[in-house]
Amino acid sequence: MFSWKKHALFEVVSERMGHSSIDGIFETEREAVERATYLLSLAKFSRVQVIQTGKHTQKIIFERTSQAGGAEVVGITAIEDASSCATVLEVFGHPSRMTLLRLTRRHADREIAIPCQTLHNYLALRMIEREGMLLNSGITRLAKIQAKDVAPLVAERERELGALWLALKDLARKSDDLTVHGKLLVRDGLGSFHARVKEACDPAEHDRVVSHAFGQLLDGQRDWAAKTRALIAVLEEDDSAVEGITWVDQVLSETIDGRDPIKALIGYAPDLGAALASLLATLNGKLDDRHPFTPALMDLSNALARWHLPEVEAALLRRVAAGLNGAHPLTRDGALGDVSALRRIVAGLACFSGFRGGPEISLALVRRSKTAMRFGETDLPFEAAVQQLCGALKGPGAQIGFLLDLAETDLGRQKGVFLFASLSRIFNHLKSARDLAPAHVPPDDVRRELGGRLRRAGIPRDLADKLMHKIATLPADATKTLAAPR
Repeated sequence: MFSWKKHALFEVVSERMGHSSIDGIFETEREAVERATYLLSLAKFSRVQVIQTGKHTQKIIFERTSQAGGAEVVGITAIEDASSCATVLEVFGHPSRMTLLRLTRRHADREIAIPCQTLHNYLALRMIEREGMLLNSGITRLAKIQAKDVAPLVAERERELGALWLALKDLARKSDDLTVHGKLLVRDGLGSFHARVKEACDPAEHDRVVSHAFGQLLDGQRDWAAKTRALIAVLEEDDSAVEGITWVDQVLSETIDGRDPIKALIGYAPDLGAALASLLATLNGKLDDRHPFTPALMDLSNALARWHLPEVEAALLRRVAAGLNGAHPLTRDGALGDVSALRRIVAGLACFSGFRGGPEISLALVRRSKTAMRFGETDLPFEAAVQQLCGALKGPGAQIGFLLDLAETDLGRQKGVFLFASLSRIFNHLKSARDLAPAHVPPDDVRRELGGRLRRAGIPRDLADKLMHKIATLPADATKTLAAPR
């Protein structure tokens, strides 16, 4: 049977306000007990333990307690999809880090640390092991997702993830070997760091080296705003290669993609509508003092105006979707105020291909429209909400994009008959391909992108063929693509 016990010697574990942490690891029992006794003398901790650990065992050899409050249980967050790793080095990649961040969101918020930091910190990994509802539950959840809930495969995947965890801890013990790269990033800037990594490091090690360097940079910042500004400062130091900017983009998205980080960046906002408007202004690189902001959020807006940061944009859109999906009113001014705020948000998200953010945002807007535009105590019907949002979009191309995005969602699939009928009606009224996308995009690109979106939306084959035939018969010289950037 797989064991989670580590290969250390004597751990000193302290508990305060229901939160335990590893104070240090010592080679001898005497040193560990002396440290534990000193911590007790501070009268700050409700419990102090010395735990002797071996390869497959651990034993409490010293423990002192006082009156302690109830401990807060930190568990995993429910997720429905996860990236999969075959080797331990793949764990340091951006998709894997984002999966771990979503899975351990509560723990990350409590520690104010992202996977870039945690994955290289041996003590932090040991603390995750000590959280009764975190490690084992997380591994089980990941195994079920990655093995498609097939029982024999789940058990096998759990063993594989257990082996990855041990390998991850082993690498964390050796992370001091990577410190030189983090110092180079701080001292000489992103350009020199990028050149050094490309020249001196094996490609398979790039994610580990890069994440360690940025984690080292963030370790000195103890709040979300400071972490955000530190990363933006790296961007502003010099002009780096595109890949270097991509690294910052990934770590920055990892830093801001959460409720607590966004609240820290926005600061005080009078209501949810104002907070979402602030995020949309940031997304467009146009934040000013008409919106709630902090210096860190203003820096982020300026960075988005200067650089293309797709991962950061996606993170901001996810936070907007989360706000729209919630039940909290947009304003404190009643129904009319909520409707006005929603219309401003809709206008800020509208683009040539529907709404920025794709299916997730489209579904969130429909849900919010149903409640914000309700009649009395009755929510607006799905069909009416969709029609209201279609009316807010300029041109049939945007309406088609919105309906296709909506058809990719679970709720959209349940309303397929209505959505497909709406799509067919819009296509029947098309007079020119000029309505579908920018004129500079070739007709073949239009057909290819539209065909892909029709398949993802689950459009019936006969209807899809009919719609594609309609596109093919439109004048080629006016053809535009449906897939404008979101």
